[in-house]
Formats: sequence, structure tokens, C-alpha cells
Amino acid sequence: MKKLLIILLALSPAIFYTSCKKDETVSKVVNVSFPSIKLNGEKYVTLNVGQTYDDPGAVSTDDISGATANLKADYSSLDVNTPGIYYMQYKAKNANGYITNVGRYIAVTNYQDDFDFSGVYERTSNGVQVNITKVSRGLYMTDDMGGAGLPDAAYFAIIDNSTIDFGPQLSESIGAEIDASGETVEIDGTDVTIQYALSAAGYGTAPRTFVRVQ
Repeated sequence: MKKLLIILLALSPAIFYTSCKKDETVSKVVNVSFPSIKLNGEKYVTLNVGQTYDDPGAVSTDDISGATANLKADYSSLDVNTPGIYYMQYKAKNANGYITNVGRYIAVTNYQDDFDFSGVYERTSNGVQVNITKVSRGLYMTDDMGGAGLPDAAYFAIIDNSTIDFGPQLSESIGAEIDASGETVEIDGTDVTIQYALSAAGYGTAPRTFVRVQ
């Protein structure tokens, strides 16, 4: 009986130590933040067809480490011989792995702003009004590309008085890639009608028609 008691007493410190040992796993809290990107030169650029273009680049700043870096965009998709709109993207990642995307919009067109397409437009199917603003020669922004009352800005180039081009681009306001097809514009005096079918997730493929009301 004494031997059994001695064995139990000898084991008890080990049992006690094991049961009281703390979990030493350490969790790291990471704040969500993003690096900044500053474009060199203009964000909105217009080139004549055939005009060459040299990327002025951009500078990123890591908001965690403070490190800066010179950035260049991939301009392989820019075809200065084909009228349209082109989106050139710059990307940076901070020390925590969070990414910022900033783009430059380039319109390739010989359009000389013979007509100003700026104004308030109304979508014919639902009465939602959108604002279209000129940001460069032959280059315009709509603050609601879907005409659904959402802040989904997109840009388009004026090719001539009957053709516009949305081209593939990243809508920076919603962080999604968008494109369009069947883009047309009709001018009747000061009246303007713009029509296109969006190619973007969640927007459907039906043509959208907008008439200038102001």
C-alpha cells in the first residue's frame, strides 16, 4: 500500500504540470490598409491615331514600411493604330500583402471635339439619370454605366459622331472589369442618344439606351 502511495505522489507533479501548461500560440493582428500609387503625368490621355506614347510611369508608397517604388504599366494591349479606349493598370502590394490598383485611361481617336457630349442623360427603360462628363479630348466618363442608380463609373472614347467605344477596362469605383458591345451614338441637333450593351457581371446583356435631357 505504501509503495502505491509513493508512486502516485511521484507522478502527481508531472500530471499537475501537464494540466496547467498554457497554450503559447501567438496570434498577430493585421490592420487592413493599402499602399498608395501616384501617377506621373495625366490620368486621362488622348492620342491621335498613329501617335506614339511613352509611359511616364507611377510611384507606389508602402503604407506599412514607407518604401517607394517606380512602377510601369503593361502597355502591350495599347494599339495606337486602332481607335478606341485603353486601360493601363498599375499595381502595388504593401508589406501585409494588400494590393492597390490604379489605372490610366487612354483614348486613341482623331475626334476633335466637334460636339460636346457632356450633360445629364436619362435611361429610357427606368428614368434613372446619369451624368456624363468630358475628361479629355474625345474621352468621357459616365458616373453610372448601368443606369441603375449605382456609383459604377466607366469611361468611353468618342470615335466619331456615330461611334463610341467602352473597351475592356477596370471600373475603379466597383473594382470589376467591364466591357460593352454595340456602342452607338445619335445626334439630332442638341439631342443625343447613346446606346450600348454591357458585358459585366450582374448587369445582363440587354441594350441600354440613354437620352440627354440637360
